[in-house]
Amino acid sequence: MSKKASTPAAPVPTRGALALLVLGILTSGLAIYQWMELLTLRAGGSTSCGISEQVNCETVWNSDFASAVHDTLGIPIAGLGLVWGLAAVGLCALYLAWAKAKRSVRPATNGLRLLAVAGIVSVIVFAAVSAQVGVMCPTCMGTYALVLAFAGVAWRGLPGPLMPQAGEWGDALKWTVGISAVAFVAMQMPGRATPHAQKAGAFVPGSAAPEKVTYGDEVEPPPVTPPTLEAYLASLPQEQKQSLSNALAVYRAGTPQPAAYPARHIYGPEDAPVKVVEWTDSKCPHCKTLVEELAYIKRASPEGKLSVEARHFPLDGACNPAIPRRGPDAPSVRCEAAKAQVCLEGAKDFWKLRERLFAAQAFLSTDKVMEIATSGSVARPQLEACMSDPRTLGKLRQDVEYAMKFDIRGTPLVLLNGRMVPPSAPLIYSLVLANGDANAAPFITLPPPRAPSAQSGHEGHAHP
Repeated sequence: MSKKASTPAAPVPTRGALALLVLGILTSGLAIYQWMELLTLRAGGSTSCGISEQVNCETVWNSDFASAVHDTLGIPIAGLGLVWGLAAVGLCALYLAWAKAKRSVRPATNGLRLLAVAGIVSVIVFAAVSAQVGVMCPTCMGTYALVLAFAGVAWRGLPGPLMPQAGEWGDALKWTVGISAVAFVAMQMPGRATPHAQKAGAFVPGSAAPEKVTYGDEVEPPPVTPPTLEAYLASLPQEQKQSLSNALAVYRAGTPQPAAYPARHIYGPEDAPVKVVEWTDSKCPHCKTLVEELAYIKRASPEGKLSVEARHFPLDGACNPAIPRRGPDAPSVRCEAAKAQVCLEGAKDFWKLRERLFAAQAFLSTDKVMEIATSGSVARPQLEACMSDPRTLGKLRQDVEYAMKFDIRGTPLVLLNGRMVPPSAPLIYSLVLANGDANAAPFITLPPPRAPSAQSGHEGHAHP
């Protein structure tokens, strides 16, 4: 009498898991691309998705929400996308390995569906943030599409009940949370090495940051009552006290250098006890922060204590002989913005228009430069005539030659009373409060300065 052969178990379908694996890899790749673009932005470069004022991922990446995520979790939003993508790849790999070994794939199936739910929630939150900022982020839209496709496949393309059954939650959470946690920890080192969005006004703890300058905004920000030097130093957190001590040591050790060229336009009195000369590039994010910080310092300084002289170091070889030429000599936003500022130096609203140019940095184009620069007291024909005048380029190259005397390595370059110093708003502001006296008694409360190699703070970004 023959025994009846046992029926082999039906093979576990893998097409859905393979599709999810591809989507997870694509999402991870797009997240890496966005992270690299963010690093380009933080280094002062232009990104592929900074298309216009309305279509611009840079504005989203510099939003308060994105900054809060990076500050809180230690990784930017692109890093969270990479964590999600790597978790998806890991769970798909488990599913395929268990299917081949003829083990139950339910923990991986449940994990992939839980990951899909988390992805949909993230899409809703991030899309709402973009809508609130008022711009569309093209690369973010690509991520949203991949996540929604992932959710559709996870729901329809995997076998078994949609929800974890009794007794399945433990394994589902163990694998999903475990893989996600490993990916999150792995992202901490590159995340903490990624520069955070600079926050103007953060050098005055407990005070309101300066209002953002927007094109067409004619509302003057309210004046600020300056604190005493003692109160200001006491309000700084320990890290800022150390940074200020380091910068103050650099200032004290420096030797004042005479001006290479007479100033063309100055804010404040020429005999102010604190004189700032700064070189900037219109697309440099650290320069934007410096311009915003100086705007705040001007509001918060006692009258007559500060003067500011703006000079230019555009990081483009088309108008800066210190930078290698790259491509044709077509008008570039960096060169056009620098020439426009030179031509606005005699205008009564020079400082306001300059702040608007830097406020629009994320979507600044040659057309936007002209739009903003002619939104005040200077008419467009007058500005265009000045920008095409060879004497304007001569003034710009004068600024470059002046900066090269200080072996400029990046922007912004700052001179404080003729001494080259780090672009430190706390240093400038504390010296204003000290009436220019770098040895004022309250400075004794600062910690000892550290050696230059150990100093930290916001450095200018290097030019090519």
